[in-house]
Amino acid sequence: MDKIKASGVISHRKRQKGLHSPKVSCSYEIKFTKFVIFIMQRKMGITRRMFLTELARRKGFRVESELSDSVTHIVAENNSYLEVLDWLKGQAVHDSSRFELLDISWFTACMEAGRPVDSEMKYRLMEQCQSPLNTPESEVPSFIARKVSQYSCQRKTTLNNYNKKFTDAFEIMAENYEFKENEIFCLEFLRAASLLKYLPFPVTRMKDIQGLPCIGDQVRDVIEGIIEEGESSRVKEVLNDERYKAFKQFTSVFGVGVKTSEKWYRMGLRTVEELKADKTLKLSKMQKAGFLYYEDLVSCVSKAEADAVTLIVKNTVSTFLPDALVTITGGFRRGKKMGHDIDFLITNPGPREDDELLHKVVDLWKKQEFGRDLRRYASHERKMILDNHGLYDRRKRIFLKAGSEEEIFAHLGLDYVEPWERNA
Repeated sequence: MDKIKASGVISHRKRQKGLHSPKVSCSYEIKFTKFVIFIMQRKMGITRRMFLTELARRKGFRVESELSDSVTHIVAENNSYLEVLDWLKGQAVHDSSRFELLDISWFTACMEAGRPVDSEMKYRLMEQCQSPLNTPESEVPSFIARKVSQYSCQRKTTLNNYNKKFTDAFEIMAENYEFKENEIFCLEFLRAASLLKYLPFPVTRMKDIQGLPCIGDQVRDVIEGIIEEGESSRVKEVLNDERYKAFKQFTSVFGVGVKTSEKWYRMGLRTVEELKADKTLKLSKMQKAGFLYYEDLVSCVSKAEADAVTLIVKNTVSTFLPDALVTITGGFRRGKKMGHDIDFLITNPGPREDDELLHKVVDLWKKQEFGRDLRRYASHERKMILDNHGLYDRRKRIFLKAGSEEEIFAHLGLDYVEPWERNA
């Protein structure tokens, strides 16, 4: 009877507080029973929240899908203490003291450690009593921080990067986590790099990043190391790591990703030169092209080269769609002077569409590469001129009649090569 009464009281209290019954996933073993986590979706989005929830459950944490009486830790991303309190009030919760209100940096620290870490002061969300009015010059960065959006699409970021030493370090860390297929930490550093590129001032002290979104605990460690020592020991370790250096080389080959790099690394391979020398490797068509044109693909492209290529693309596309618009996008559109590739957007304002446009463009270029070598042969070996108008014999000073490709080959004294045999 007592058990029934107790159960009734609890249910009644839950209805009063607007809390839901706990729904615990039974798919994974719960290792840390004293910690019951609830991840706020506010400002995070459903997809990221689902990913973080799944990640934590795989590591043995208990994560509730809905707020319940059993929750001990509430994790928020890019939410202030007051914003979390306001959200809790909306859930009919007026006593927040029974929860640990923590920043996402505590969660990521737990994921990295594979166990709960102490909810130190730096992880806790606390009320701030700073006033934005009459902010002294020494406090300007903190004041700016409150106006910084967590979304890069809402931040105007120019090429004037005042924090390159930090953003370069972040990108190395992000790449290392990408090689380890750790998406959560990779994104943490990429978002931090994007944010620091936006800041209109150089970060020179830890106080400069106070209140900024997208700055997790790992990011803070790297920033602190660079401020105090001039470099980050963590970044230095990554740059000296054999696995990172090998993956860096492997993935520089077109068509090679993390999975293939892992396979080759386990085979004992470490450099591109070793890959080229190993004749036992089974390569895909893209990877074969990647090795064949390796030097060209890893070299940088200048703005002048990009403009020249754009003209070629426009002229070729207009052959099939005269009204089509070819717009250069990517880094060169954003004002960069150097890049690693050239991106285009091809649109047709008219009603006509051509699903085979790209295939036609590439096929035409292939034919022109065959034609270029044929023109070179005609000029150097036969003293003839081959162009779009016909075949001209410079010694006889006459145009040679040719109604087909076969006749052109015959005039040049060459055996005819079928089109499908011209994939040189």
